[in-house]
Amino acid sequence: MPRFSQASDLAEIETQQARLFDIALAATQQERHCGLLHLELRHRPHMPQRTSALKLMAQTLQPMLRERDQLFQIDNQTLGLLLPNIAGISHAILAANRAQVLLGDTPDAPVRLHPHIGIAIYPEHGENMPDLLNAASIAAREFGQENIGIYDSERDWLGTQMARLETPLREALAQNRFHLAFQPKVSCSTQKVTGAEILLRWDDELLGSVPPDQIVSVAEHLGLMDTLTRWVIQSGLRQFAQLRDAGFSGNMSLNLCPSNLSDTSLAEYIANALDLWRIPANTLILEITESALIEDLEAALKQLYQLKAMGCLLALDDFGTGYSSLSYLKRLPIDELKIDRSFIKTIEDSSKDAAIVQSIIELAHRLDLSVTAEGVEDIAGVEFLQQHHCDTIQGFFYSRPLTFDAFKTFYQQSESA
Repeated sequence: MPRFSQASDLAEIETQQARLFDIALAATQQERHCGLLHLELRHRPHMPQRTSALKLMAQTLQPMLRERDQLFQIDNQTLGLLLPNIAGISHAILAANRAQVLLGDTPDAPVRLHPHIGIAIYPEHGENMPDLLNAASIAAREFGQENIGIYDSERDWLGTQMARLETPLREALAQNRFHLAFQPKVSCSTQKVTGAEILLRWDDELLGSVPPDQIVSVAEHLGLMDTLTRWVIQSGLRQFAQLRDAGFSGNMSLNLCPSNLSDTSLAEYIANALDLWRIPANTLILEITESALIEDLEAALKQLYQLKAMGCLLALDDFGTGYSSLSYLKRLPIDELKIDRSFIKTIEDSSKDAAIVQSIIELAHRLDLSVTAEGVEDIAGVEFLQQHHCDTIQGFFYSRPLTFDAFKTFYQQSESA
């Protein structure tokens, strides 16, 4: 049998995977198990490095392969390894550890080969190849410790959401069933509306209102996030253009997800959309979180500098909740810090959180960055932020996210107040 199987298109990949799965099951004795390892590059190399990285991964793993093991391509940054006729999960863990050691010992590789590894076992975690692949992928991303994860159905929140949302989400995207909400951003000093953050909303006839984090998690896992992001960009800028025509002089913010920062065509797409809707680039704020930077900081920086060169503004969202935020401030071409709501909601009761918020504001201003506080819900929070010269406030104290028409009215009332 070939020691590494590659395929060129999706249909061929799926056919090949089904064939390899049948071969592995045929080689698995009764009362024994078939394991699957999902080996996904932690850092997303650019083409053509991805192809060479996969081939190098496959070559590096050859010494550990038994006679009937099947190594194959899952996508352009992931390999699968079928382990037929194993005793159980402990055998699969040994194989995962062996793979991790081999891939970690490649000092001359053009890219780092330290993968996330997920483990799933037939038939406990899936009775067919698609289910097994899905379980192993979820294990790699959701349950990893020391970059090796074992699928656990009882903890599989994403798997539950996938089963519930996959078909409705695909249909909603195809039939344009999403809509946008607008969260006002209010000047701390003038109390005028200076901008809006657009938020994705999905109200399904059967599912009800689906939380945005569930939409994003499932869309990311299904590989639909780029398509969904493009819908948000086009719909958001179209409505932003309508607001500008009605007299709105503020800016608009939208969020980018981790996978967006590996999309090399994103900057060009945004530039074309801005041109189509006649929106000045410096009125569009693109928000990123620290988690979006972790997978591949260098690739993310390249994207962000492209967007910055176009004239777009950049904001670091949820600031203070990550592990390396201060180090990122030295390298990111950002214009705005957004203080996470977890600090804001306790500034009246916690002297430590109050000191953290004050320090973030002072640090940001020393770095010539503006500051937005999220999750402000009471007058005490507003007065504290005014006292310490925060620039902008978002939160239920002023308004919940609004429909397009309600936001336009809210802005006009703000202007006339």
